[in-house]
Amino acid sequence: MMARVKAMACAALAAAAAALAGCSLSKHIQRASDKTEAQYAAITTWDKLPVRTISWNQAIAMMRTSNTEIMSARNNITHADRETLRVYTDLIPTASYYAYMTKSLEDLAHQWNGSDLTNNFNVNFFLPTLTQLPYRVYANKVSAFAAVKAMEGAEREAVSKLYQAVRKRELAMKLRELDSQAPADGTATATQTSAEQTKQDLDYHQSVARLLGNAEARWNILPETMPRLNWNDYRHRLARLDQLVLLKFVLDLERARMEQYSIALNYLPTINTSLYSPSLFSSSGGTYSGAFLSSKDTRLNLSISYTIDTRLSIWNRYSDSKERYALAKKKVEADMREHKSKIEALRSSVDEYEHWKSYMAKRMDFVRSSPAESAEAALERNKTILDMKRELIKQEQEAVETECAIIVEYGMPGLTPMKFD
Repeated sequence: MMARVKAMACAALAAAAAALAGCSLSKHIQRASDKTEAQYAAITTWDKLPVRTISWNQAIAMMRTSNTEIMSARNNITHADRETLRVYTDLIPTASYYAYMTKSLEDLAHQWNGSDLTNNFNVNFFLPTLTQLPYRVYANKVSAFAAVKAMEGAEREAVSKLYQAVRKRELAMKLRELDSQAPADGTATATQTSAEQTKQDLDYHQSVARLLGNAEARWNILPETMPRLNWNDYRHRLARLDQLVLLKFVLDLERARMEQYSIALNYLPTINTSLYSPSLFSSSGGTYSGAFLSSKDTRLNLSISYTIDTRLSIWNRYSDSKERYALAKKKVEADMREHKSKIEALRSSVDEYEHWKSYMAKRMDFVRSSPAESAEAALERNKTILDMKRELIKQEQEAVETECAIIVEYGMPGLTPMKFD
């Protein structure tokens, strides 16, 4: 009869807990939905945001603090550092407290006392496998180093995109200015319609806000405060890999080599050590006891084991890892060859653009210095110069892609790499 009563009580408690959980869930969902809906209603549309002008350095500082890609990379560094530290913190003993009470149902109404509670306090020592410790230390250091380099790469990508947005905005404004200088006789066609200009402005503000990680305003970055790329500064660097790009190839190989090494460690004997003692402190029914870490009650255990690979499972895994490492080397070699081809194509593209720009500048000087025999000829000359300026800007817009590729490859001139504390 008592067992049946207990079963019914447990069922009732379970049903009540389920009902409470369902009610709690719906309340939490509704509360979160109301909060999200209020947040959505409070969002200001782009046309109502204030316009704020900042310098390039101010934009970089804001981006380093709030850009989501850079923040994610910074979090990865923190995680990698914690994993590196965990190799050593695992050596710290852990402390645990355990207490329980047992009492019949008819005695629950009676007053409790200390003799009804049993509790224990323990200190546990865990020592890692000695043969695995050097590998863990090295592997975690590699991961931490790779995380730092990944953050530097994320910053280069963000800087390149920000540079692209500002440069294209600057060139678009120059085209608009040229359109405003065109004669109002119908001989010139506007580069953009009003609707296209509005959309371009919106795209610019959205792109910059996303890169800066700040949508509190329509940010205008002053182009004149931004460093300019000088092709001659990069020409001598194209023959060699940038250090950040080089390390990417090196780390790809190192990951494959470490996998091979981690499997080979299984052929070493396993050495385990542990420090054991009874409960440091315990009490039950008013009776106290404990080892208090006396040398008589404490034991140091040391075990050495070695598993013979009779089924060749470790050997097969090791052979597979060797093949993957060989493939990784071939892949890195192929990637480097492809990378070098892209750099050569980049060099050719910039050289062609520089030669064309030099030719156009000389041609403009020639047209500008040519005497006009009549008013009509003067107007035609001015129109020709205006068209040539417009073509120069359009070609410069296309060259921005090349400039961004250079920034991703070698970094932004005058920009100090971000430090992580």
